Amino acid sequence: MSDSPAARFYDHLAADYDAHFDAPHRKAYDDLCWEHVDRLLDNASPSTIVDVGCGVGRWAEPLVERGHHVIGIEPSSAMVDQARARGLGDRFEIQHCDADAAVVAPGSADLVMALGSIQYSPDPAASIGTMASWLSPGGRLVVLMDSLIGLVAELLRRDDLAQAIERLQTGRGVFRSDAGEAEHALFNSRTLRAAFVDAGLVDISVHGLLVDWSVRERDDAVHRLTNAWDDTMAAERALAEHEAAADLGKQLLAIGTKASIA
Repeated sequence: MSDSPAARFYDHLAADYDAHFDAPHRKAYDDLCWEHVDRLLDNASPSTIVDVGCGVGRWAEPLVERGHHVIGIEPSSAMVDQARARGLGDRFEIQHCDADAAVVAPGSADLVMALGSIQYSPDPAASIGTMASWLSPGGRLVVLMDSLIGLVAELLRRDDLAQAIERLQTGRGVFRSDAGEAEHALFNSRTLRAAFVDAGLVDISVHGLLVDWSVRERDDAVHRLTNAWDDTMAAERALAEHEAAADLGKQLLAIGTKASIA
């Protein structure tokens, strides 16, 4: 169980959290992220998947429907209640805690994903190490985090130099909504890759999601997603394959593999 500021913040978002992803940019990075996860799944046989920061069970539901066993980890009480209310059956279990307090047997998971959640950890790099320890040999870890450089670029477009400098100096961001705000860590592709290396993972890739979004004025970016969805998403898929552009993404998506035993 957690009573962190982030958990309390997400308590207020729980009731309408599914609708939160109707916003064009959130739907875009959500869809792009799912495409990456989908490619990692072995749909020929059930997998054990740990969803860290599972929220209201948005990702758990399609995974369970495809026959996978999902262990959800969620510190927000209201999010836990919403996830349980989905009635996902005995292939879904949830622990009301954060990643650092979760009880997952070492080497038991085929896939561990932390999609927009681990950045709220007190020490995200240490949490990445913890999550990596849950993987079986050949298992994959997928982490989605807000991009430091992507945020700085957005702030500079707004002529907010002071806040851009503050984010660079602190490596911290703030997620604000009508519910309040929650502070979180910001990584760049180099520091995120380094955390994966330190966790003993191999075959690491880092992708920037919503690169095109980051170089445009917000109204223009929203217009393109709203009125030219297919073309814009095709461009984003192409850009995401080039790690040199990763830091320009609004989000960073890192994927690493637990080394097989020789």
